[in-house]
Amino acid sequence: MTPVRALLLAFLAPGCDGTPSVPVTDLESVVSEVVPTVVTVTWATSEAVVARVEYGPSEDLGIATPWEEEATTSHHAVLVGLPAATECAFRVVHDVDGEEQVSDRFAVTTGALGAELPTLTVTGGNNDTWHWVPFLGGAYGPALLDPEGRVTWWLPENSGLDVYRVRPALDGASIFFNAGSVSGDPADDSALVRVSFDGTRVERIPVPLLAHDFVEMDDGTLAAIVVEYRDFEGEPLRGDSIVEIAPDGTQTVVWSAWDCWDPAEVKGTDPQYGWTFANALDWAPDEDAYYLGSRNFSSIVRIDRASGACDWALGGVVGTVDIAAGSGRFLHQHQFEFTEDGVLVFDNDGGGSASRVLEYRFDADRTTATETWRYTDPDLHTFVLGEPRRLEGGDTIVDWSVGGRIERVDPAGVSTWRVSTELGYAFGFDTVLSSPFHQP
Repeated sequence: MTPVRALLLAFLAPGCDGTPSVPVTDLESVVSEVVPTVVTVTWATSEAVVARVEYGPSEDLGIATPWEEEATTSHHAVLVGLPAATECAFRVVHDVDGEEQVSDRFAVTTGALGAELPTLTVTGGNNDTWHWVPFLGGAYGPALLDPEGRVTWWLPENSGLDVYRVRPALDGASIFFNAGSVSGDPADDSALVRVSFDGTRVERIPVPLLAHDFVEMDDGTLAAIVVEYRDFEGEPLRGDSIVEIAPDGTQTVVWSAWDCWDPAEVKGTDPQYGWTFANALDWAPDEDAYYLGSRNFSSIVRIDRASGACDWALGGVVGTVDIAAGSGRFLHQHQFEFTEDGVLVFDNDGGGSASRVLEYRFDADRTTATETWRYTDPDLHTFVLGEPRRLEGGDTIVDWSVGGRIERVDPAGVSTWRVSTELGYAFGFDTVLSSPFHQP
């Protein structure tokens, strides 16, 4: 792509205290040849300032890169989340002694994304969430949907492996996704993959037998669910472990299902899928704890990271927290989200022919959980994957995954926005954010 250049840019809004504008030189914008919806903007200033870029396809721009961490004279910003084949605008913003200085606008046109992408149908509106979510089915790979349900980032995964989760990395310049196999035998060549936003740098971190989910911690450590086989009654039995991958690449098993339960005493359902079949992982940094979902136990377990102890569990075979009488009980659940005083659970099979989201509130001692809300679409059964996310204000994002739908639901259970794939495609897990970039 031919870069757009500007030799000099005068700021229009000096500080109200008379702070002089900081001129910009050598402004350049380049559209990525790998992910043609991503634009890299570089520029220089005569003095060190902190900067960012505001950008978007509409008059109000609407998107902003994170502020630079340190003042500098050489600036670099990567614009993520622009729609394909669209003329978009951007402007540079400097923070000078607490006053923002804003440049003129510049135009840049993005390229087209792959023809293999599904056609998406969007209904409703007034949505403000972004979705890092994989496509599965007719095409496989990580994608980013904007609040209007448009695909604004896409990179096919051509290894033949599935992709279940995408997360923007803490470095603010890349994403992670897991490439593995869960529907059949786990893959020896599975990997956690880091890709720069512009798609030009790809790092594959081999992690054999990867399962559905992973997280990134504040220090850059990755933690992933990994299938673990051990001998049981003379045959290999499929359990699960959590493996941490340190920033230097060192891999350490920090938890094993075998250390918490004995398969001779604790039986799971659907033995054709193994014993525990862990399928969802969350990390609670304030607690130094993992929360792990076991499909075949129909249980969500709190794991102390330091000791590996299974402190308590909600639901199913190993549950230690009572579910109150009259409350729904989940079966073969997938993702969940802990809230301030409870938990949201995507219940795949507990509702019979229709999957659902159940919300529970814990009592003060976390000995009992009582259902407080549910949402069901009688036409949708999600036999694998699925994820709920609670938003500020009380709305909930429901990812129906293999049902081919992501939707926003208000507290009354009214669907206000949805995006659906065409037949033959599905969504993986859905990382929901208020911008394309990582948020603490």
